[in-house]
Amino acid sequence: MKNILVTCALPYANGPIHLGHILEHIQADIWVRYQKLLGNKVYFICADDAHGTSIILKSKELNILPEIMVKKIFKDHKKQFINFNISHDMYYTTHSKFNYFYSLLLLNNFNNKNILYKNEIYQFYDNINNIFLPDRLIKGKCPRCKKKDQYGDVCEYCNEVYNSHELINPISVLSKKKPILKKTEQLFLDISIYKNIIYNWIISTPLQNQIKNQLLFLLNNNFNIWNISRDSPYFGFKIPNKYIYNKYFYVWLDALLAYISVFKHFCYINNYNIFDKFWNINSNYEIYHFIGKDILYFHGLLWPIILDVLNYRKPSNIIVHGHLKINGIKMSKSKNNFITSEKWLNYFDSDSLRYYFSSKLSFNISDINLCLDDYIKTINCNFINKYINIISRICPFLDKYFNNILSNKLLDNNFYYFFVNKSNLISDYYLNYNYCQIFLEINKLLSIINKYINNYKPWNICNSVKKKNELHNFCTTIINIFCIITIYLSPIIPNIFNKIQKILKKKLYWNIINNPILNHKICKYKKVYKYINKDLLFNF
Repeated sequence: MKNILVTCALPYANGPIHLGHILEHIQADIWVRYQKLLGNKVYFICADDAHGTSIILKSKELNILPEIMVKKIFKDHKKQFINFNISHDMYYTTHSKFNYFYSLLLLNNFNNKNILYKNEIYQFYDNINNIFLPDRLIKGKCPRCKKKDQYGDVCEYCNEVYNSHELINPISVLSKKKPILKKTEQLFLDISIYKNIIYNWIISTPLQNQIKNQLLFLLNNNFNIWNISRDSPYFGFKIPNKYIYNKYFYVWLDALLAYISVFKHFCYINNYNIFDKFWNINSNYEIYHFIGKDILYFHGLLWPIILDVLNYRKPSNIIVHGHLKINGIKMSKSKNNFITSEKWLNYFDSDSLRYYFSSKLSFNISDINLCLDDYIKTINCNFINKYINIISRICPFLDKYFNNILSNKLLDNNFYYFFVNKSNLISDYYLNYNYCQIFLEINKLLSIINKYINNYKPWNICNSVKKKNELHNFCTTIINIFCIITIYLSPIIPNIFNKIQKILKKKLYWNIINNPILNHKICKYKKVYKYINKDLLFNF
């Protein structure tokens, strides 16, 4: 049995959960559920990113205290993830005593290693709103690829990382005016001394090839210093004045630390003695981070430094996905191409989106497109017609002729074990995050079983005893194969999986597929899913 800790990137606590967050959490949740099917002990944690300039600005806009605002948003975020069957063991916040403890501990360790220093620099300042602008409140043309409308820290088009003052024609997101450069004293780290440590970690970790190459490029280009402080007004943890006067910890420092502090909180409230087993430098337990490609710099370069300074182990892997597009256009609030999780569930359901996203997710960082017409076609024509309809076609025969009892033998053992023997292939796809390949393989299997049903034509079976016995064995074979497919899909469609388990009156596990379910009474079939009405798109 393996012991595994899984995290996702932290949703920011100034707005609702959207489908971009859901995509990442679905990717991680599917992997977590599969690992649990194998009998591994998995802990899945996440938290709200509750600090930063944007938090204070949003709270002023809403005319409430930032502490109250982040608590309200936290409750909503947690609810939305539950609605999508995201199986967090702990969902918490960065605004916590444990996170503050680790922020101070890290700062002291930086200081003890003599890599901490103060320096005066010029930063962009919005003199209309009287505020120093964080990177996400500055937009301009990327200095590398010249793409317009990019943030002040990373280009979402070419993924280059740069300093905000390098932006071409920078504009304040707040005032829509050009910001001025203003002098300020900040706290810095000399991170250049960690290049060899990070290089060795990158080379020795089974990262995606695109990610490995990108990190090596970033490591060799202007990777020298890190500004870890921010000016007031700010919502977050105050840096002790002995280090620098009236400054706050940069949000990305305590956000990364949340992977440690949230798990520490989880262990504390559950009285689990497992924290050190995961985080000690010689741990053989496993840690995996699921993130989007736009925050690779922080997780792939700065996070290993933090762990090294704290004398903690590095992650086993970082799994990176692309951006979410809606009908071919990158999801964006400003372009009105933005879907919240709450809006989605007002029209559609969670399992269908999990199924659709799984058909797109793989071990690469290509952007993922949610085309609503394609989504409806995939669910109606593929998921329902090819998968759900198997049980809806066969159960009526069991009900009419056999009192919903499976026979004591299969009609075709070889046919049954053909599906069983696909388990290793499906397993490899899960383990390597290639969910789209699972989708394709399941599609092939569904085509085979539906063709088998159509060729057998159970509806034409006459009432002779011999033929009825054969029909009974045939139905039992199909139900058992349907169970295999359902087990293969179970990490993807947890709601449907639970409904099917109730119909079958049987707990389905990965390791039961070698032994078919025989001489077993099931429930009378009730519809488990209905077709999606395309007219919903007109109101969506």
